[in-house]
Parts: sequence; C-alpha cells; structure tokens
Amino acid sequence: MTDHSTRHRGALPLRAVCRLALALMLLIPSLASATIDRVAVEQLQLDIWRIRADFHMYTVMGGDSAYHDLLERGMRQGRTSFQALARAAESEQEVALLNNLTPQWDAFLGSASKNTIAELGYTDTYAAQDVNRLAAVMSSQLDNFSAADAEHADLWHMAAYMQRMASEYLALAADPAGGMAVDTGEGRLEFRDAVPAFDTLLQETRRKYRDDEAVNRALEQVASKWSFIRQSLVKFYEDSVPFLVHRYTEQIISTLDQATSMPASAQAAG
Repeated sequence: MTDHSTRHRGALPLRAVCRLALALMLLIPSLASATIDRVAVEQLQLDIWRIRADFHMYTVMGGDSAYHDLLERGMRQGRTSFQALARAAESEQEVALLNNLTPQWDAFLGSASKNTIAELGYTDTYAAQDVNRLAAVMSSQLDNFSAADAEHADLWHMAAYMQRMASEYLALAADPAGGMAVDTGEGRLEFRDAVPAFDTLLQETRRKYRDDEAVNRALEQVASKWSFIRQSLVKFYEDSVPFLVHRYTEQIISTLDQATSMPASAQAAG
C-alpha cells in the first residue's frame, strides 16, 4: 500500500524551492530599480541648473521676495532629487559618485542660500562665483557617470540642457560687469555653440518620437516656445531679456515634465 503521507512529505522541499525561486524572481526587479538611472541623473542636473538660474534671477529682480521663494522651492526640489539619487546608489561606482557629490552639493546649497541682494542691494561676488563653479563641477561629474538607460531620459536631458542655457543667460544678466566676472571655468557655455546644439537635440528628439502623438505634440509646444527666446540667447549682448528667458524656460521644462508622464499613444520610433 502506498504511503501517501510519506510521498506528501517528500514533495514539500520541491514546493519550498519553487517558492524560493519565485521570491528571488520578484526581488530581482526591486534590486534593479535601485540602480541609478539616467532619469535620476538628468533630474538632478536639471535641479542644479534651476537653482543656479533662480539664484541669479533673484539678483536680476532686485531681491523681490517672490523670487527668493522660487529659489527656496528649487532648493527643496533639489534636495528631493539628491536624496533619491543617494537611495538608489548601491554599486561601488554609484557610492563613489555620491561620496564625491555630497560635500559639493552641501556647499552649493550653502552658497545658493547666501544671496545678499535683499539685505545689501548687491549679490556677494564670492557666493555667485561659488554657485557657478560648483554647479559646473557637479554637472561634469554627472555627465561622466555611466548610468543605466531609462524611459524618457532623453526628454529629461533636453530639459536639463535648456535650464543650463537659461542659467548661463541669467548669470550674465545678473553680473554688474556685463558678464566679465562670471566665473564658471570649464563649465562656461558659449551661446553660439549651445543654441545650435539645442536645435539639433530638439530635431533629433522630434524624429525619435514622431509616431508618439502625445510626446510629439508636447515637443511641438517646446519648439514654439523655444522660437520665442532663441534669438535672445544668440544676441544676449544686444538685447538682454532675462524675464522672458526665465519664464519661457519654465514653460518649456513644464511641458517636457508633463510629456514624461503621458501614456504613449504609439510606440516611439527608434
């Protein structure tokens, strides 16, 4: 007579192995999601350049409290992005990146919070130069970091690049020496190169998403807004319009942000 209880007991280890295998399979995606990806990198880049832009816009607007609030909000958003990056760091390279960035990030926020325009009527030169320099240094490290690819990372890259151009424009506009004292070292952008580079980036991204109706529509809006300020960047020394550049940059980035959360209506072309 077959001993069913013995056969039942013998089957238990197999089921246990299956359950363990399933648990491991479920665990692997969660581990993979902790890796720093390009979206996280580009979002931090965006926040770095936004903080720099808002710092200088506060100067341009003569210490208007509304722009101080904008700067504070940008720094809060930046802290959120930095913390997300730190939580995702697991590999040796990722931890090394965070170890290098952390003191620079803390110093950057410290300098960004020391704009003296409201108290003294002018912005401390050393604070401005530190904001410019540290933004460039951190951005260079993020540019050189090999992050895992992620959906819509290209749209976040476009947003970060747009914000970087605006931050350079506003840094020049805020400088009482007409841009001669802006010290960004190797991070300095030349609009004669940056503007056509953004043109190319926008064209290539529109081609990529030509079959995605929702994203393509958003990129059409970006192209329209870009056309309003493009010449202002090219002809900065002829006609400086920092308020318009700041406002349209905000709109472009908001449009790209919304595009990243849109459900794809069609598969984006590769």
